[in-house]
Amino acid sequence: MRRMTRHLKMNRAGLGKKPDLAPCLIGLLALLSLAAGPPVQRDGAISTLRLFPHQISAQQQAAQWPRVQAPSVLVADLDTNQVLLAKEADQPRPMASTTKIMTALLALEQGQPDEAVTVPAAALTVGGSSMYLSAGETLTLEDLLYGLLLPSANDAAVAIAIHIAGSEEAFVDLMNRRAAELGLTQTHFANAHGLDEPGHYASARDLYTLTRAAFQFPLFAQIVATASYEAAGHTLTNTNEMLTLDAASDGVKTGTTDEAGECLVASVNQAGHRTIVVILGSTQRYADAQTLLAHYRAYYGWIMLAAPENALNRARDRSGEWRFLTTGPAPTAFVPSWQRAWVQPLRERLADDNDQPGAPAGVVHFLAGGRELGTQTLLWGAY
Repeated sequence: MRRMTRHLKMNRAGLGKKPDLAPCLIGLLALLSLAAGPPVQRDGAISTLRLFPHQISAQQQAAQWPRVQAPSVLVADLDTNQVLLAKEADQPRPMASTTKIMTALLALEQGQPDEAVTVPAAALTVGGSSMYLSAGETLTLEDLLYGLLLPSANDAAVAIAIHIAGSEEAFVDLMNRRAAELGLTQTHFANAHGLDEPGHYASARDLYTLTRAAFQFPLFAQIVATASYEAAGHTLTNTNEMLTLDAASDGVKTGTTDEAGECLVASVNQAGHRTIVVILGSTQRYADAQTLLAHYRAYYGWIMLAAPENALNRARDRSGEWRFLTTGPAPTAFVPSWQRAWVQPLRERLADDNDQPGAPAGVVHFLAGGRELGTQTLLWGAY
């Protein structure tokens, strides 16, 4: 990358011809320097970006929908909150036991994991999947959350609801109120467990937003990534087969009913970055999830932004001596495959008011298509 250095030069002879303007110019420059911060020096230029044939091809292929059976799906990067693929993602549909993500979120927000919960008799009246609780049995809220999210126990859902709100009906009111706070405009809850019921639905996009909120709790992430767990004499096994089908999978929740079909909210965590896949109404949710993840991995991902050698060479310090520069930690950025050839570094030198070894000497900005992806600090090297 060709480096360009800008210097502001004042022509003293020119100022001498118009001495009355010099104080004004100096004052104006002083005001500008105060308003804009320390003076900078840019070493580099951004060339015009062009799409080459292979980039056009990659972009077109990424835009083509992978063939999945589910009518509603969504793939999003959790760190950047960027939706990568969306098919009928705003269409409300029955969501089965993915409902329990909201049940878990409210339990984590309004309860304490170690508090004791006595199982009410009403929890035993709901059908479907169960962890086989007994009326009057006492467990911790954390144990019930494992039962809720691993074997998808409906009795655990009702026990949690009654513990938090006094009744399942009151808990459902809390669920809908929280949904409104999160902006889940295509979601409405009628129960705490997810069995088919009129007025019980969600969209794929809303389930992603809900899951993103739940992942703010480390305990939620820990539970949904667990394959099996012993809770007060109850052996709990996770229903999410993605944990064994994909090495990077770490949750989240399955759901199946006659009306909802096969539903899945899946998470994969690669190099510390989490991707969420939401599938509603499928007949082959795991095959759909694997297809979507293969497409994502082929065209999207995180890359490390490391300053090139030509940004690490020398710079003059305050004494005019040439010094080598070192770098701080390299950032990472989420970049589609066809944009990676666009990433260009631009070095920005800071004012030389401190040129001690290890002091900031400048910044490398990483740009693609006029968008800044990240920065890396430049530091003064040894004398």
